[in-house]
Amino acid sequence: MKYTLEDQVVLITGGSQGLGKEFAKKYYNETENTKIIVVSRSEAKLLDTCNEIRLAAHLRKETSDEGQVQHKLATPLDPVQRLFYFPCDLSCYESVENLFNVLRDFELLPTQTLCCAGGSVPKLFRGLSGQELNQGMDINYKTTLNVAHQLALAEQTREHHLIIFSSVTALYPFVGYSQYAPAKAAIKSLVAILRQELTNFRVSCVYPGNFESEGFTLEQVTKPKITKLIEGPSDAIPCKEACDIVATSLARGQDDVFTDFVGWMIMGMDLGLTSKRSRFVALQWIFGILLNIVVVPFYLVGCSWYIRKWFRESDSKKAT
Repeated sequence: MKYTLEDQVVLITGGSQGLGKEFAKKYYNETENTKIIVVSRSEAKLLDTCNEIRLAAHLRKETSDEGQVQHKLATPLDPVQRLFYFPCDLSCYESVENLFNVLRDFELLPTQTLCCAGGSVPKLFRGLSGQELNQGMDINYKTTLNVAHQLALAEQTREHHLIIFSSVTALYPFVGYSQYAPAKAAIKSLVAILRQELTNFRVSCVYPGNFESEGFTLEQVTKPKITKLIEGPSDAIPCKEACDIVATSLARGQDDVFTDFVGWMIMGMDLGLTSKRSRFVALQWIFGILLNIVVVPFYLVGCSWYIRKWFRESDSKKAT
């Protein structure tokens, strides 16, 4: 199933910010017939996103269309309109069920779905609240789980391209990401199972590294120093660049997608029983085998030493 931008009905979850918003821009600006539905919890953010995308596009085309446009999926629906939004708590199954009922009513069941909803609160495990722990599973796993299940029920024969966004931390979880990485690892497992069961679906999984977004900026506020030390110097690439890398990789037929070389190497080291569908997959396996033998054992010893040392120093400071 070839990935194309044009002549699609695209559902984008987490579409009010970050990569979801960037993909909404890309579809709107680079197509003429594709219809885009962006979904998140905040109606105000969704409305701002739709207005921003439409007005920016019309300004570039030097047209005078600056009037109010009905973007919300509601009656009456403008047949010319291509960009819509629908507020929905995707972590609630009943809300997602209602979303798909609305899409059926308007004959807008998607041909492509991008599950971009997610967010991290990087803290040490003891520093997290119960609400933050629950939020981690709700936003990073249940939003995708619920949408994928409704899609599977709605599209039992027609081809569909489901694009799910996980994280490199699903392949390499480490200190500071206990609220986030386990949910993203669950996404990785879900993808493997959906590829086996949903034979009429193309299921792609994206493992993005750091990219500039509102969420990335907020993460730096709570991220522990030891987490930054283990991560090392990893500059965030522009969100548009990350979006373009993902779109290009999907168009090339890759279904395990990375936005940087580090992520590609880490998947090579993640040997297991799930199939790999990334770029240069044979070379990736060879790299992974060599790194697992030569580099990984020493790296893990070094990481363990740094973590123990950091906690000892932190405990000493608390004692004084």
